[in-house]
Amino acid sequence: MEHKVNSEKSSSELISKLEHPKNPIAIKYLNELTLKQRQDFFDSFDLILCDCDDVIWQTHHGLLPGSPEAIDYLKRQGKEVIYVTNNSLSPIDMLLKKFERFGIEVKKHEIVFPAQTICDYLKSIQFDGLIFCLTSEAFKSLLREAGFNLVDELVGYAENFQDFHPLINSDDPVKAVIIDTDLNLTVSKLIRAHGYLRKNPECLFIGGAGDTLNTVGGKDIIGPGTFMSILENTTQRKALVLGKPGVGLRDFIMDKHKIKNARRCLFIGDSIVSDIRFAKVCGFQSLLVLTGTTTPEDLKSKLTETDTPDYVSECLGDLNGFLS
Repeated sequence: MEHKVNSEKSSSELISKLEHPKNPIAIKYLNELTLKQRQDFFDSFDLILCDCDDVIWQTHHGLLPGSPEAIDYLKRQGKEVIYVTNNSLSPIDMLLKKFERFGIEVKKHEIVFPAQTICDYLKSIQFDGLIFCLTSEAFKSLLREAGFNLVDELVGYAENFQDFHPLINSDDPVKAVIIDTDLNLTVSKLIRAHGYLRKNPECLFIGGAGDTLNTVGGKDIIGPGTFMSILENTTQRKALVLGKPGVGLRDFIMDKHKIKNARRCLFIGDSIVSDIRFAKVCGFQSLLVLTGTTTPEDLKSKLTETDTPDYVSECLGDLNGFLS
């Protein structure tokens, strides 16, 4: 989250860094566009889907300079902005207060996050049954408030298999397993989830955030997508992923926001895996900002055709006064 771009480097130097030996097409760097190219870019989209962490703010450093001004400018130019985050660790009310504290006006329905998309999905299929969650407490609270029933977790410490057995076995008639970010995830929880999915082929398998790696405090940590993959591999089942970069989330967004032409949407994010790949899956245009997990060096060494963003900018603030 703390990667910074060297402001002394020219834009042309950054463009050079963004060329990949297997993909000779240089990414368009916003600050290098002519006024005509800027106008064409700006006229090419109506709806903006914007990530939050490391795009608008950073966890350990607060608001990224220029972000509120850029969002306000985009709205004044007639662009619709919605926010797409993989973060379901905090209640939605806390997230709304965070936006308010940073001077960004946003309504609840304009925020897309795994806990809410999964809750909405369960409502849409009229789900009725027990749910086993590998998620945050805020995620579980949202489901309970919506009227869904969750399995109570057994808490315990095991030194041997005799103690371990009651932690991983359950006769509860679970009909859905949901996995997202769970900061208190344990081996026993994973094994129990595996058991529910193997025991009942009709048990729903739903995933939230699909990140395999997250960056916290400048350090990479294993993301929920890694644990989701463990369950997929051991159960030989694929999760319906309703967080980035899942196809399920694409369908949800396209339907909820009545999107007719995906190319008229611009997705702004900081992650090649979670954001740019998701934009590609959806058919959206993509803008990668270099205020988070991706650096110019990362792009040079890791970029593939399916990961190539349409545009790159140093920060979201670059869009403030973009046509001036």
